[in-house]
Amino acid sequence: MNKKEDIVAHPVFGEGIVEASRWEGLELRVKFRSGLRLWLPAKWFKPITVKQVKLDQISSKRLLEAFRLGIVPHQDIEYFTFGRSYEVSELEGALKRLKQGKGDVYLVEGSYGSGKTHLLEYVHHLSVRYGFVTAYCELSVQEAPLYRPKRVYRELVHNLRYIRESCECRFRDLLRELARIKISDHCFLTPVLRYLRNLEDDDSKNEVFWQWIEGESTKEYAIDPLSPFRVRGGQKIPALYDYSTAADYYSYILSGLSFLVNRIGLGGLVIILDEVETITHIWNYSSYNRGLNFLEGLIQSALDNEDLKKMDSRMLHNRVRPTPYIYKEPHILLILASTPVHGLRGFEGVRELVAKRTVLRKFSKPELELIYNNLHDVYICAYPNFSIVMSQKENIFNAALKRSYGELREFIKFSVEAFDWFRFSRPNQ
Repeated sequence: MNKKEDIVAHPVFGEGIVEASRWEGLELRVKFRSGLRLWLPAKWFKPITVKQVKLDQISSKRLLEAFRLGIVPHQDIEYFTFGRSYEVSELEGALKRLKQGKGDVYLVEGSYGSGKTHLLEYVHHLSVRYGFVTAYCELSVQEAPLYRPKRVYRELVHNLRYIRESCECRFRDLLRELARIKISDHCFLTPVLRYLRNLEDDDSKNEVFWQWIEGESTKEYAIDPLSPFRVRGGQKIPALYDYSTAADYYSYILSGLSFLVNRIGLGGLVIILDEVETITHIWNYSSYNRGLNFLEGLIQSALDNEDLKKMDSRMLHNRVRPTPYIYKEPHILLILASTPVHGLRGFEGVRELVAKRTVLRKFSKPELELIYNNLHDVYICAYPNFSIVMSQKENIFNAALKRSYGELREFIKFSVEAFDWFRFSRPNQ
């Protein structure tokens, strides 16, 4: 391998450095960050490129503040993402295929604190940077459960982002762009886009319309004849139904959006769902099955299942305005994240629909040491006068390793707080 390919990634052992090759390059001896040295077939590895990014003081402080809160540093996430090169390269490949018109589904599994959310946020960042329309939803039993499709739709719409002419755009900007396309056969998008073509941007009454279309309000309120902000002509636009059986309706809307997004040159729609395992926390059997049905509908939409382009008796359909699950040719990349769930009836069957699954391994001690050293460098960049002796640095690392129980989020949070304690105990720092 040439020098640029000296660093490789393996789906099980992670990243490593190529030390030697044999049999005309068919096998490589790789030293992994875990300390293992193995001879393995070269075809099992992916060459990776490590970007050397120098942080400034402001970016470093933003990173540290996010780590103190135990959350993902959204704005600077690409500066502190490493050890997941194999997973990132797989998802980058999926983004490239979506640009060519081929959707797909990926499932990322990992225990709590293993870095699932961090990886999803990084992929979210990449997706937007590559020019895709990207929507993110963190599922929860109370706020956005899968058996309440309207709430999931509302969260996806609220978090939808894309870049156009170096500007960040949102759902309203997207619909205004899509209004230039005339379609006549979508039960929801056709009347919505027709209404938008005649909408005046400076009309103060528009907000009621937007809140309705975004799932924040209801059709009843929007078209109330006694309301001073009534949406005139809104009777022709279907309501956004808050039924647990409306999985077909919202899958049809999302697949329709992906079709139109592709038509205006934005590639497709990337949908990211985190905390998918929360569906297993639903104890009502009917709600659980309806949530699974919605999840299956989204998966089959991303996989472009021809059977779901018409009414399918195997799937659940609402009785107010039943629709197929898929509109024309969808262009959806669906990325799911979940803690491992085994042996639960129903969930296992839906999980098996996803052929491309990645299990996030826990970082080894040498890898955590590398993360720790990078974190120390970021801290010094943020606070140039900060310094600790080597023995103190080693003590913090060992304490973080012991108290975090292998959970990356807790490991980083503890380390940063320990650095803070040393800094504040010495005012001159």
